[in-house]
Amino acid sequence: MKRTERHHLKEDPLVAGVLAARQAVAGRGGAGIIAGVIVAVLVVVGGLYGWQQLRLAQSGELLATAMAVLEAPVANEGEGQSVGAGSYSSIDDKLEAALPLLRAAAEEYPSLPAGIVARYQSAALLVTLGRAEEALRYFEQVAELDPDGVYGNMARLGRAEALLSNGDYDQAIVLLEAEVTSSGVDIPVDAVLMRLGIAYQLSNQQTEAISAYTRLLNEFPASQYRFDAESELDSLSGGG
Repeated sequence: MKRTERHHLKEDPLVAGVLAARQAVAGRGGAGIIAGVIVAVLVVVGGLYGWQQLRLAQSGELLATAMAVLEAPVANEGEGQSVGAGSYSSIDDKLEAALPLLRAAAEEYPSLPAGIVARYQSAALLVTLGRAEEALRYFEQVAELDPDGVYGNMARLGRAEALLSNGDYDQAIVLLEAEVTSSGVDIPVDAVLMRLGIAYQLSNQQTEAISAYTRLLNEFPASQYRFDAESELDSLSGGG
């Protein structure tokens, strides 16, 4: 094995622990071998746990830094107000400042919870900034990394939103229709029906839009989208 390869392996805490266990076995004889291996394994487990906790903490710090930027104030436009430290001149400026921080957390810790959240937030920001194609890639990655989790489900809905914002109404409708029939408990069906109705309207499918809004009202009478659905139905029926 080349020296560079050995050095790289030693940097991995799990591999380093295994190497330590092998050395313990090689250096002991008889009954001492078992005790040495047990101790070495405990060292591996302890080291791996500590390493994982460190990564969790570091990923959380990166995400927190990015979220702090998202929560920073924006100077009121048109008032001649100077932009102070920790504030931004516009929403777009703030989003552009937060985006690389979110991307850094997502790329550095792709499979950790904070990394998944950062990747999802990156996609959402890209939609807001009008960069739908980039957003679609990020949403797809989140869905792959967290297929059964909350953010994986949200990412599938996010893809539909990105498609809608990009004018790809038919593709968005296909995704939303699939989510309506999904059995996933984390899917807010009333929210999906609302977006599906809007997608139908944008694609000039008025009958289907009426059906989606009507289903929302019938199946989810206490939905927070009830009044929006009623307003859209009123508009479609000529009452608006």
